[in-house]
Amino acid sequence: MNHVVTDKQMAIIDLSTGEKGFKFLANGKTPVEADENDGMLTLKAPDKTAFLVIQHPDYGQLSWKVPEKKGLRKKKHYQATLLTFSPEKEYQMQKQWVIFDIQPKDAILTIDSTMTLTHGRTQHYLPIGKHTYLVESPFHQQEEGTFELSDEERLTVNVALQPVYSYLTVETPLEGCDIYVDGLPIGRTQGTSGHLMEGSHRLVVAKDGIRYYDADFTIGRSEKKRIELTAEELKITTHPQPLPVRDGRNVRKEEVAVDRSSTPVVHAPVTIKALDEETSIWVNRELKGYGSWEGELDAGFYLISTEKDGLESRSTTLWVADNTPKNIELLAPMNDYGMMNVHCNEIGAQVYVNGRLAGTTPCVVKNLHADKNYLVKLVKAGFFQAEKEIRVIGNDLVDVSMELKKK
Repeated sequence: MNHVVTDKQMAIIDLSTGEKGFKFLANGKTPVEADENDGMLTLKAPDKTAFLVIQHPDYGQLSWKVPEKKGLRKKKHYQATLLTFSPEKEYQMQKQWVIFDIQPKDAILTIDSTMTLTHGRTQHYLPIGKHTYLVESPFHQQEEGTFELSDEERLTVNVALQPVYSYLTVETPLEGCDIYVDGLPIGRTQGTSGHLMEGSHRLVVAKDGIRYYDADFTIGRSEKKRIELTAEELKITTHPQPLPVRDGRNVRKEEVAVDRSSTPVVHAPVTIKALDEETSIWVNRELKGYGSWEGELDAGFYLISTEKDGLESRSTTLWVADNTPKNIELLAPMNDYGMMNVHCNEIGAQVYVNGRLAGTTPCVVKNLHADKNYLVKLVKAGFFQAEKEIRVIGNDLVDVSMELKKK
């Protein structure tokens, strides 16, 4: 529970949840109204609220004791996650992770009007669907666009802002010479300038007080200009070492004509096994059998699932592209499995679940057996390992927030 100073008379608490229809009682007797936002409920609770009674027509009632010893205090702003569980209702992910990799690192990122400093890389847990973004940085052209999140996997957005100013890189064969642009030194023997405005500039190459090159050059907007000076241009009297010869030949890629009329027809043999003989097997919503099924599928994309006692498993995707045999073992009905949303203060930490690599932070680990404890371990070079034991809830998502500390 993190808090910052806010309302002077009440305590404010944000409950992250994708469900609606809750009723809240502070200390079991005082009704508390909830403002509904996107994926969140905001409550204003009385000062020193020790526990909240949470009621819902589908999920029942929960008495939640506040972790703070003195209860929820006025002038504080708290955050918590409200998990719901119903074996009869299929869980639908409401949010997904997006990672922004941005150059330059000092850029400012705005997503759906919310502004953040990036430091080059940043992670966000946002509602599924389309979002807008804007990336800005001094001396660079801003970039704006949209991205769309799905419940399948996290999204990575790479943004490299183009500089508004131009750059000049100079290479010479004269060892130890000083290179100047508009009177400012940029390197010895070779160098790259700082930001240059478009237009005309002065380039000077000198050594031991003698100027070997002095001329103007022009550079365009956002241009990365490169000047490679030769010995003749520098008027060197001694014979410099020969420069590497660039291979200017064009490498041609031979095009291979494909006669698509001779492409063989694809019929892949497929074997599908369910949990037991009472579990039905469905392929693209068509009943194929119970317990197991063997047959052939044409080339294409398929969604395969099982059903038993009114519960349906998560769909397994199958792409048939050739005649290679396919063997598929399907998941049990929905309430036998759960998911974990694993994230921490560092992006890219390896996530191990019971010793097996499950991804990198942030990530959602799916298809975990319910009502079972899992050991989650985070590993990243330069940081101490972090471990936490988590119990997975069937047909639901458990939020796992951890912290890595530098060695």
